[in-house]
Amino acid sequence: MRTAIVTGSSSGIGEALSLDLARWGWRVFGFDLTATDSPMASSDLAGFGGSVEPMIVDVTDRHAVEAAVAHVLEVTGGTLDAVVANAGIREAGAFEETPAVDLKRLFDVNLGGAMHLTRAALPALRSTPDSRIVVVSSAGGLSALPGLAAYCGSKWALEGWAESLAHEMVPLGVGVSVVEPASVQTGLWDAGTIHGDPDGPYASVVQALEDGDDRAWARALDPHSVSATMVAVVEGRRGFRHPIGLSARARFLARGVVPAGVQRLIIGRLTRQDPPVRSPRRPDGVIMVTGCSSGFGLHTAVELARRGRRVAATMRDLSRRGPLDAALAEAGVADRVEVLRLDVTDQASIDEAMAVADSWVRLAGDVGRLVGLVNNAGVLAVGPFEELPPDSVDLVLDTNLHGTLAVTRAVLPRLRGHGGRIVCVTSSSGLGGLPTWSAYAASKWGVEGWAESLAFEVGPHGIDVVLVEPGAFPTGIWRDDAWHGSPDGPYGPLVEAMAAADRRAAESGGDPRAVARVVARAFDARLSRTRRPVGRGAWLRWAARGVVPFGVQRRAVARMVG
Repeated sequence: MRTAIVTGSSSGIGEALSLDLARWGWRVFGFDLTATDSPMASSDLAGFGGSVEPMIVDVTDRHAVEAAVAHVLEVTGGTLDAVVANAGIREAGAFEETPAVDLKRLFDVNLGGAMHLTRAALPALRSTPDSRIVVVSSAGGLSALPGLAAYCGSKWALEGWAESLAHEMVPLGVGVSVVEPASVQTGLWDAGTIHGDPDGPYASVVQALEDGDDRAWARALDPHSVSATMVAVVEGRRGFRHPIGLSARARFLARGVVPAGVQRLIIGRLTRQDPPVRSPRRPDGVIMVTGCSSGFGLHTAVELARRGRRVAATMRDLSRRGPLDAALAEAGVADRVEVLRLDVTDQASIDEAMAVADSWVRLAGDVGRLVGLVNNAGVLAVGPFEELPPDSVDLVLDTNLHGTLAVTRAVLPRLRGHGGRIVCVTSSSGLGGLPTWSAYAASKWGVEGWAESLAFEVGPHGIDVVLVEPGAFPTGIWRDDAWHGSPDGPYGPLVEAMAAADRRAAESGGDPRAVARVVARAFDARLSRTRRPVGRGAWLRWAARGVVPFGVQRRAVARMVG
């Protein structure tokens, strides 16, 4: 009998899929926070040959997931044919007004749950012929949606991670697929509140979301209609992405073809969002840049100062400010730059930096106010997902993704009164997955989905959101300890091939000051453009996104790594 693990199995899509797989003869282990006595244990399955065995498991608890998977393997004799990462929650409303604890929980469930399950199950899946990993994303993982910035960020992160994982699994015979349903009639809609003051600065977002939810529920899919497609995917249907429902298929077709700005205009009108207000050009004030001890951040701080901007250059460790001070002195712009400590992973550090920024306003008025933010701080961890240390994955997500959200959330109330621009330095890894880059891709894809959605909310306040997407450039992020993986393990050939490819890419990446110039021009431009790839590799991946079928991309990557 074939065996599968389905998370989020007590209701909605997870319950429907568990029952339908059992009717096809599968032995299903359902992971959820609560067990259920409903259809799963009833006589409905009599005569079908399959079963559903509920287990109480919190998918955000890595150790609990590992123990649960170990139990399943113990009772099945070590075999596992499929895992379905379905558990998910929804947080909706104004991003700025959503509690930080709710934002963290959202990513822990939607992204972390899938990662924990997959990591624990991979040894068994690798030893089982024709095994499958199915990741349940959403139409929100295909395009940005207003009032759902964090939710879209979590689903985009999930897609980027899964795409990279799919490349890794090809030589090992484990299939990876992503299912992207449109709105489905599940308890997801009732589980979370709509965050935001109905009389506050984001009142229109809250009202539009409430109205939009009513319309979406009226045409939402039945969970069993979604399950029918998912059963086929679990059974081995070919293809990586599987959109379900008219709106999901439309977004899938538009992905990478219709420019982000055009999509935002169409979706904004369909969902009755307030129109954006043009941000002021070159207002008096300060631009804050994170991660300025080296690389893009250092060069960006210098470039902005050279163009006459006042800059708050931040870094986690002020003992590493020497290269920045030297570069500022050489350019003759040290008097325009204030260096601050800011650790994007530490809320107390963010609050302290914001307090300093507020003091500038009290001392200098408009000259001291924040008018821009460059989210640049980032770290790298590369290696096969199964062999990446969990602490390294957490550091990448905490810095690149959660850090970006936390700093932006702190800056937004300081921009709303007068407008400004937020520039997020992502990566070409936010445009397409690569083997061994799953954690980094998840962090960058997550920022991209969140940023595109955030633009709906902040546009009416005169705040633009811009994504700068560099390819490989020689910066301090390429640390020797960033690479993980055993050359003697199951991923040995992949580890060696990708390490060599990464070194070649970094060595031929060009001058990182080119990225700094693009960031600076984003603040000078009269009209904002959402996406700005930098470097030949980034432009190629930008052009391929949503146009070149994943199967073609997979074959190209396979040739690249030998």
